[in-house]
Amino acid sequence: MRKTRIIAVAMLVMLAIGAVAAWAADDILGLWKIIDDKSGKPNAYVMLYMNGGKLYGRMVATISLDTGLVDDTLATKKFKADALAGDPPNCGLDFVYELQDKGKEWKGSIIDPGDGKVYDCSIKREGSRLTVRGSLKGTGGLFGRNQTWMLASASELPAGFTLPDSRAFVPVIPRKK
Repeated sequence: MRKTRIIAVAMLVMLAIGAVAAWAADDILGLWKIIDDKSGKPNAYVMLYMNGGKLYGRMVATISLDTGLVDDTLATKKFKADALAGDPPNCGLDFVYELQDKGKEWKGSIIDPGDGKVYDCSIKREGSRLTVRGSLKGTGGLFGRNQTWMLASASELPAGFTLPDSRAFVPVIPRKK
């Protein structure tokens, strides 16, 4: 009888931990607008999604810093990430990848599509903002910079553009040339 109670309590604890992890993931999933850390203007939209228990970020649209208008999407894929193997389009690129829940933040990797450099990445939600920190590998976050991402809505995207269902996304990890 006592052994049955211990097993039941252990199962309840495991269910509770799973529910908390699922809640934490839901808190960060969805559409976010990237704010350029140099100009202070929005420059892209990214969809954060889960796959295999890890968090990924796929670029779904880019914004012209000159006009403030969306200039590329998953539907058009005009601009390429020339520094990455295969010259993949920027829109559709999983540039944030393999982030794991570490309690108050997510940690993994982020790649700069412009130069192909890979950085350690941490993401922390603060209200309707995410603080995304890219830092040199192995420095424990000491040498790097932050970006702010704002919670976004699909209504901000161009008319006629429909966001795909991120549950169907299969991550493709980019590599430098």
